[in-house]
Amino acid sequence: MSREPRKKTVKDLTIEEFKNLIHEVIAEDLELWRETLEIMADKKLMKRLEKADRDWEEKGEAAYVEWPGKKAHV
Repeated sequence: MSREPRKKTVKDLTIEEFKNLIHEVIAEDLELWRETLEIMADKKLMKRLEKADRDWEEKGEAAYVEWPGKKAHV
């Protein structure tokens, strides 16, 4: 029976590996913020999202439209 190798913990990382890990995490975070800001800057999209939120609050699941039904409109 073969055992899987133990996963590395932060203590096991070299300084260079740790720096690379931090860099990757920050880069991913920045990309997510960039996408969020792009969405927030799109006034039309934000109005659609706000309407969808209101519809969901008012109608619940009745406001839900499955993706295949909307796919042609995207």
